[in-house]
Amino acid sequence: MATSCTRLASALASRTKRIGIIGGGASGIFAGVSAGMAAAAATKRKTQITVLEAGSQTLTKVKISGGGRCNVLHDTSKAVSEILQGYPRGKNELNGLYHSRFSPQQAQEFFETRGVLLKTEADGRMFPTTDSSQTIIDTLLDAADKVGVSIQTQCKVEKIERAMGESGGPFRLTVTQKQGTSKVSKEVEYDAIILATGSAPIGYRLATELGHSLVKTVPSLFTLNAKLNVKEGGLLHELSGVSVQHARVSFRLPVEGQKKKKILQQEGPLLITHHGLSGPAALRLSAFGARDFATVNYRGGLCVHWAPPLGTIDQITDALWKVTSSNPKKTVSTTCPLLLPDGGTAIPRRLWSSMVQQAGFTETTLWAEASKKLVRKLAIQIGECPIEMTGKGTFKEEFVTAGGISLKEIDMRTMESKVCPGLYVCGELINIDGVTGGFNFMNCWGTGYVAGSSAATSEELQEAAAQ
Repeated sequence: MATSCTRLASALASRTKRIGIIGGGASGIFAGVSAGMAAAAATKRKTQITVLEAGSQTLTKVKISGGGRCNVLHDTSKAVSEILQGYPRGKNELNGLYHSRFSPQQAQEFFETRGVLLKTEADGRMFPTTDSSQTIIDTLLDAADKVGVSIQTQCKVEKIERAMGESGGPFRLTVTQKQGTSKVSKEVEYDAIILATGSAPIGYRLATELGHSLVKTVPSLFTLNAKLNVKEGGLLHELSGVSVQHARVSFRLPVEGQKKKKILQQEGPLLITHHGLSGPAALRLSAFGARDFATVNYRGGLCVHWAPPLGTIDQITDALWKVTSSNPKKTVSTTCPLLLPDGGTAIPRRLWSSMVQQAGFTETTLWAEASKKLVRKLAIQIGECPIEMTGKGTFKEEFVTAGGISLKEIDMRTMESKVCPGLYVCGELINIDGVTGGFNFMNCWGTGYVAGSSAATSEELQEAAAQ
């Protein structure tokens, strides 16, 4: 056994291992850096690492993330179990990876040891102190350069085949590369491939051609359009930009064969836009309910509690009715008289004024003139506000896709395909996605690290297992 292992080690050292990474986004570049670092540490053979990016630039999503600031991580001081709650899909699979292979703290160390100072904001989002995504881009590209990663842009992979057919051998790629105004087609071979194409259709096609099955892809992290409510006469008309810090958004989903509806619900800050609702509460609802929303074509009834600390409709009604005697001469539409536990006004002035009108009050109605019926209607506007969802928007640069390569077909210890040995996958291409707040980049860093380091050391791992 020892002699055979020695011969294997000698054979490994005799030639260069070639790793091709398809996709120059966050997970692809990080996989390249990780492969380079792992290869340098192993020192048993030379390794050539090439990133093939179809576009003219790499890391384009990193550049625009967080409004150009790049929400690179989520609060790494939190326990992994708490961080995992930010993943509607894939949290069980990431549990082992974050605990034993590449933790959120290790991702933070990667950037900080390269001179990137990070700050954690109140909502848990972590940014470079420069507030510039270019800081993250420069750090990743510099790290890739230092470990010898070759990055080729405008290189589109058209097809992947095994050089020896289904029996294995190197991967043979047909690549179309743009050169000036023309395109040149060429064939290149790699010993290992890392698919890191994000939600680009080409990645799904290549994966299926190599034997993978896909979990149907649907949009996640989208805004909730409500065109009926934002038009003139609607509650949200001309309220774009108004936000509340703690709201509860619910969606009642009809279930076939059942009278009782399924209720999707999330809480958090909520933002009114020109088209409807956004902000963390709406986005979390869209992420955790991504597949459910798709089944109803993104239409149905939303229910918003604009201030959950105020309690139920009955409690809100009682609190408002007391105002009719405590402040009888004040105009109902002026300001919301209800306060939150921290002493702040429960409802912003512009939203309150619209609620008052929707409930049936006039601009000059005094609290002393308020009827119990109208007070009740106003309480409903606060605690059970009906909003008609008419479609979905996108959450700008944070848009992600739910679905992708089935996690059952991936060895999460290595990110190697179970159906196509030598193929590794990472990032958004697989059926893992997170809510907004740094979770999706953390998936990219974690799965990218494991895919890259595993691809670079696969023979060494096999040799160790044989011993």
